[in-house]
Amino acid sequence: MELQKIFLLFAFILSIECKHPILYEISTRPWLYELSNKYNKPITKLKDIPLEEFDYLRDNGVDIVWMMGVWKLGQYGLDFDRKLDFSYVLPDITKEDIIGSPYAVVEYTCNPEIGTNEDLIWLKEQLNSRNLKLMLDFVPNHSAFDAPTASNPKLYVRAPEGKVNSERYSESGFAFGRYNNNNAPWKDVIQWNYWEEETRKIMLDNLMTVLSYSDGVRCDVAGLILNDAFAKTWKEELNYWGYKRPDTEFWEIALNEVKKKYPDAILLAEVFEDYQIEALYKFGFTYTYNKDLLIKMQDSADVVNSYIQSVKKEYWNHATNYVENHDEDRIVYAMADVEKAKAAGTIAATIGGMIFINHGQWSGYKNKLEVHLRRGYEEKENDDVKNYYQKLMKIIQDPAFTGEEMYPVTNLSGTKKDDFVAYIRVKGVSYYLVVVNYSNSFGCANVPIFNIEGRGVIGINEVFNDIEYVRVAENLKSKGLVVCLDPWKVQIFKYNYN
Repeated sequence: MELQKIFLLFAFILSIECKHPILYEISTRPWLYELSNKYNKPITKLKDIPLEEFDYLRDNGVDIVWMMGVWKLGQYGLDFDRKLDFSYVLPDITKEDIIGSPYAVVEYTCNPEIGTNEDLIWLKEQLNSRNLKLMLDFVPNHSAFDAPTASNPKLYVRAPEGKVNSERYSESGFAFGRYNNNNAPWKDVIQWNYWEEETRKIMLDNLMTVLSYSDGVRCDVAGLILNDAFAKTWKEELNYWGYKRPDTEFWEIALNEVKKKYPDAILLAEVFEDYQIEALYKFGFTYTYNKDLLIKMQDSADVVNSYIQSVKKEYWNHATNYVENHDEDRIVYAMADVEKAKAAGTIAATIGGMIFINHGQWSGYKNKLEVHLRRGYEEKENDDVKNYYQKLMKIIQDPAFTGEEMYPVTNLSGTKKDDFVAYIRVKGVSYYLVVVNYSNSFGCANVPIFNIEGRGVIGINEVFNDIEYVRVAENLKSKGLVVCLDPWKVQIFKYNYN
């Protein structure tokens, strides 16, 4: 008996090591507007947030709260946005609904619209007291036009003298921020020059400032300032002003300094190019965006399976999987099917790596919250989606889903086997099989469980509905568990618990 207790303790210790977190993104100012309506009183500052809202997130398994958009903005960006037409996402829009882009940062102090730096400290303390971590934004690629640093032009990419291009440069000669030369510029911001040493020093200081108020940072379009990407986009301007390629990468130097002062900081990179993902992880980012999974899930089960089976374990362990965020369409809208949206959300939440949930995803909203606005177009919560996520969030708190072991099931059989996505998650004494009919028709498949334990008749529990099935262990390992599902439906089975 003592030996068994020791084994269980050891298994528990293993289960809490290398825990991948559940991240929850909140667009801060729209959330405060939403809370004002919910509680029928003005909630405009961080300290006005009812504390039960944090309790709710904790109780639903969230580990990190990303409060997107807390930094000081300028008048230039607000005036720029108020000349644009956002009625396509908010038909009843008013002037007050346009609040400016949270990525046109003037400086890394708290936006006075929502509080002070001391309020950010309070926010972190409140979250930490509930075993929640706070993540804040760092925008390395560009700043607001009216940032104090704009008085020093050499900190920014500039047009060659005499060159005019209204799609690339402002009237004052600053280059607009942009993703690359194939994409439209962001005309409300100006582009930092990362081949200027003084710029690097300023941005390292800014990064350290963000971390002084948080437990981690989400770094916007982080791959764009890698030397290769930067040179490709800004070659003409850099050559004209006599800049030479630096011998070092900003992220390599910056993250080395970060880890000295904040060794436990969680560093998330928004990045989409494969070579950039690899480089950023090598330089020290904890997690990197994985948009590929979302793209594949807009296709068929065969495409999803091929992708899952091709990805190496090392990649899953730094991937951040999501189906929506402030830049993406709502998943219910994107999939044009609530059931498919739920299936995609389940895969993203159970496949491995950091689990990323967007505010409103649990509610099944269809209408996107445009990043420049304080509210989205009003709609009712989808009770079916909400109830589904309430169950799912309890399931994925199990160490098997926040651990590192994921095994795709590749040897399904049956006439509908190609319509099913299946994989196994394991951590310590927790074993789960995830099965999804990722198609628009009813079907059955035999799903082998290679690591089933025991002999003879055993129990296997479907956790969404808490139904235990009695099956023969040898058959589960060889022929497989027979799973019949309606279109886009999911079952998650717990096993080896006897």
